[in-house]
Amino acid sequence: MSSFIDRLLNHRATRITKSDSTEDPIKNFFNYLISLGTPGPRLKLLESKIENFEFPEDAYLAEICVVNFYLDLEFYLINHDARYINTEEKLRLQIKKQFPKIANSNAFLPLYTSGKNQEISLAQLFLITILKKFKDEDPELNTTISWLNSLEKAFYAEPSSDLVQQINSFRRIKDDAYKINKEFGEIFGQDFVDSAFSGTKEEFFSYYEKLNAVVAINDVMPQLFTSLLNESANKDYFKPPIEPLPPQETPLPKQKPSAHSAQTTHVDVLENLLDGYLLFDNSGAIKGMNTLSTRIFGLEKEQLKQTSVYKLFPEAISTKLHKDIQNLYKQQPLALIGNRVELDIKNTQGELMPYEVTFTNNYSEPVDTFSLFIRNITERKDTLKAKMNAERTAEAKTMFLSNMSHEIRTPLNVILGLSEILIKKGFDDKQLLKKNLEGISFSAKNLLSIVNDILDFSKIEAGKLTLQSSDFNLAEVITNLSNAFEVKAREKGLKLNTEIDPSIPDIVIGDQYRLNQIITNLLGNAIKFTKRGVIQLDLKLVEETAESVKIKFTVKDTGIGIPAEQLNKIFDSFYQVDEPEHAKINGTGLGLSITKELINLQGGKLSAESLVGEGSTFYFDLSFEKSKRKKLQDLEKPVDGKPKHLKGLTVLVAEDNKMNQFYIRQLLQGLEVHADIAENGEEAVAIYTNAPKKYDLILMDMHMPVMNGLDAIAAIRRSEQDQLNKVPIVACSADVFPEARKNAIKAGIDFYLTKPLKEEALKEVLYWLISDNSSAEKPVEQKQQHPEPPEPQKAQPETAPSSIDLNQLFAIFDNDKDFVIALLEVFITETPEDFNSLRNCVEREYYARASTLAHKMKSSFMNLGMTEHGHHLQQIETHLKNADKIEEAKTHLQAFEMLYNKALVDVNLQLIGLKEV
Repeated sequence: MSSFIDRLLNHRATRITKSDSTEDPIKNFFNYLISLGTPGPRLKLLESKIENFEFPEDAYLAEICVVNFYLDLEFYLINHDARYINTEEKLRLQIKKQFPKIANSNAFLPLYTSGKNQEISLAQLFLITILKKFKDEDPELNTTISWLNSLEKAFYAEPSSDLVQQINSFRRIKDDAYKINKEFGEIFGQDFVDSAFSGTKEEFFSYYEKLNAVVAINDVMPQLFTSLLNESANKDYFKPPIEPLPPQETPLPKQKPSAHSAQTTHVDVLENLLDGYLLFDNSGAIKGMNTLSTRIFGLEKEQLKQTSVYKLFPEAISTKLHKDIQNLYKQQPLALIGNRVELDIKNTQGELMPYEVTFTNNYSEPVDTFSLFIRNITERKDTLKAKMNAERTAEAKTMFLSNMSHEIRTPLNVILGLSEILIKKGFDDKQLLKKNLEGISFSAKNLLSIVNDILDFSKIEAGKLTLQSSDFNLAEVITNLSNAFEVKAREKGLKLNTEIDPSIPDIVIGDQYRLNQIITNLLGNAIKFTKRGVIQLDLKLVEETAESVKIKFTVKDTGIGIPAEQLNKIFDSFYQVDEPEHAKINGTGLGLSITKELINLQGGKLSAESLVGEGSTFYFDLSFEKSKRKKLQDLEKPVDGKPKHLKGLTVLVAEDNKMNQFYIRQLLQGLEVHADIAENGEEAVAIYTNAPKKYDLILMDMHMPVMNGLDAIAAIRRSEQDQLNKVPIVACSADVFPEARKNAIKAGIDFYLTKPLKEEALKEVLYWLISDNSSAEKPVEQKQQHPEPPEPQKAQPETAPSSIDLNQLFAIFDNDKDFVIALLEVFITETPEDFNSLRNCVEREYYARASTLAHKMKSSFMNLGMTEHGHHLQQIETHLKNADKIEEAKTHLQAFEMLYNKALVDVNLQLIGLKEV
């Protein structure tokens, strides 16, 4: 025994002769590390220490000494060598690759963990080192071998990232340390074992001093354990408080109470715990408890004492607890004792609450007893849930930025690249010029599509995506889409078939634009992921009532297919099927996510079936209202779209972006319209108020420096010039959200156009403003290519449609009911007085004033979508300025009066209905 103690207290007593062989792995290891550094006094000193050091003959002790010198060299390289650029983590990975045998030794393993796991690893190594010293003393002792096998198994196990498991693992190490100290104290003597623990602790503190985690060894030292563990289980923990001693005959002077004089018992401590507490024996019989535990289980104290602890928990927990108690001294890992578990506990009222339950061994004698602590973790669960949601949100933001950066840069690179080619090579080669311009146009449209996806996704995330309801020809929409995609399918050698159930009505009521978007996304994906075969689009009537129809849409392809494990993820935002063979197939990863939400908004559900290598099928059901219309009339075409009708118009353009200025000027010059440019809102107001000429139209950008568009519009509307002769103002903005449109309307606009500004949209506004015919509709692009033959006259005419389309108003203003009501109230309050004034001015031949009133009223009707009314007011405004066309103005006034009287009734009825809901 004495020889072992000598070796324990000074393990360097037995030395090995230093080898000069270049094959010495330890020498090679340190030579490599030293070669990484910059020669200098500090490095030379470290090198000298290593050369003169004689490593112990015991391999496990030699390994720890190697770690000690490695940490010294690592610290020097990272913190003192200015020329060596690296991190601890990278250097450790580097040596693991170069010297795997050394880096994978027990002593080095703690270096490849961090945080709580490093504390656990060092504590386990600490106990293993002590046991190996015990084994040196008695190599045949089975108790030592058994403990080593158990601890080494845990030491080599994969570290857990779960904090609760980490805490439980460390607690098990503390229990093991206590058991080792106790068991081997009986074998070798307690003083000897305590010396082994103390000496090994000092060694670890010396060799691992560069690791902060080494201080955790203090927590596993047995002498730091509380003495309560050694108290007998027969002791009555719940006896009444100690009665005070009777007063002495000679009264003592009163003293101020101190902590030393307080009479505190275990019952006081346990009763006032913030956790529920139960004391039970190895049979499960409950021996004691505090009041909080009775409230948790909904039982009285006597009822709890008559209940087995095994009956308080689910069967799986009770089984594990019973097994732990049976295996308590069999050197087997315990599932519950010494651990914390989270579970839901049901009380007698059937209420489930989340709790953290801790089972501990009291190490009592002569009978084993156990403590059970129960903590309500409802708030922690809520906090964790909030934390997880926040982490998911942060992760989604990161992924969003990463995906969008890639997707936006791709078309931008094409646009910039082809533009550079055109600049360098000129425009002489007409064929190359046409090809490059087509490439730029295609990439720009692709970029716009990506931006639209992002906007739709943002609206969906914010819950602001709205649906529009209107009559449309379903069969024609599907046929037109199918024809467009058939061209793309043929380009890939694919066949596209479309079948529409003939029993489906032609005209239905729903959101044509969103249906178009849904089918476009599904057909686009089908073509994208199919190399050969057929794509099938089917529409089938599945249910019909007097008011509505339910239609099943199916898109089937023979493409690459989707693995079963990924099928449930394809509808997640930014998700893309991971197929290395198809790496060139890319996109934003938003298409199916947006499609799913669009279908959900309309009361449907998007489903998918797929087999890898065979293809995929996407299907969903949507309901549509039946329309009372049997056909859709062609909307009026723009009136004589020749540029000569626009010649001579003057437009003021307020736009700060040079490229946008260039584009709009080119666009207007092509229509023979003169354009003046203002760089910002303030300049636009100055030009308008000081210009000697009259502007026919103002195009106003909403976001400009110095003065933004809204402030500029308000300033123009307040100006004297505008009071005398109002100028139409068109707001131009890339902001497609309803709030932007609301603010622009409040400022006093006549039209709202979104960027990128299209030629056709601008022409519609210009043609409508100068129109001098009796067409009652605002000109828009013709939506039907093949007009249907007129229907025969019926005996009972259809009910006249309402003057105002509330569905359209709600779609435009993001379902903001209060704003729509306010808009209708302003209409009812202001327009009657304005109309009477208009009519009186015409009768008294105050034509200039009447023209101004017509212009003022026009925006009120246009804001409510009453384009026919607005058209007549436009004609009144224009003709009253020309003495030769006064009679035509009066004709339009008569037509407007009939429409207005009906509109006033319709708006009042709609307003009453909105306020009653």
